[in-house]
Amino acid sequence: MLWIGIGCRRGVSKATIADAIALVLKQYQLSECEIIGIATVERKFDEAGLLEYCQDYNFSLSFFSAEQLQAIPVPNPSIDRIGTRSVAEAAALCAAGSGFLRVPKQAIGKAVTLAIAEIPGKLKSVDLAVGHEDAAICDRSTHDFDL
Repeated sequence: MLWIGIGCRRGVSKATIADAIALVLKQYQLSECEIIGIATVERKFDEAGLLEYCQDYNFSLSFFSAEQLQAIPVPNPSIDRIGTRSVAEAAALCAAGSGFLRVPKQAIGKAVTLAIAEIPGKLKSVDLAVGHEDAAICDRSTHDFDL
C-alpha cells in the first residue's frame, strides 16, 4: 500500500499533479490501485488542484504541520522554505507510519515534487493494470487493507 507525499507550487493544476503521479508510477512500475492517499504540508489545505485530484480519484488527503515533517529523517533534505527541510518524503513517511520510502523525492518540472512510501499490506479484488497505457483500472471501493 502506498502513500504519496507531494510538495507543489501554489496554483498547480489537477492535471499537472495527475501527470506527475502517473509518470512516477509508470517509471517505478507501481499501480494507482496501490495508493491509499496523498500527504502534504498543512499549508496546502486549500490548494485547489490537489483537492480536486484527491476528490476525483477518491484518495485520502492528509496534512501534516511543518514541525511534524521536520521531525522525520529523510535521505534527501532540501532548503528550508516553509519550516521543514522536506515535504514530499517526510509527508509520505508520516502518512505511512511504520512504512518505508519506496520512491525518493522526484522533482517533476518546476511545479511538483513527490515521493512514495510503502506500507506492507494487501489488496483484494482489484485489477492491477500496471503498465497499461490507459492507466490502472481499479474499483477503489474494494480495497481490503491489512495494516
